[in-house]
Amino acid sequence: MALFEAMAAGVPVVATAVGGVPDVVSSAEGALVPPNDAISLAAAIRAVHRDPAAAAARARAARDKLARAFGVDPWLRRYCAMYQSVCHRARGRALAGQ
Repeated sequence: MALFEAMAAGVPVVATAVGGVPDVVSSAEGALVPPNDAISLAAAIRAVHRDPAAAAARARAARDKLARAFGVDPWLRRYCAMYQSVCHRARGRALAGQ
């Protein structure tokens, strides 16, 4: 949740590339570093402070991606598509049984 909250707040994202994080954030939206690499993490944080304009651009891209890919509208579209698929398969099975 912290990743989505940061994206929504428009703050620069610096995260480790573990679990689903790389599925949510690419290098266009934030800085991803290898897990268990404190030196890379510190360097990525320093980079945000050294180049705030680039960090702000990535933060804006992250906010846009959040709305586009993980907002309510895309979420509802995915659920509707899933239910339509299930109903279509169930209807096909019912017709095949007749």
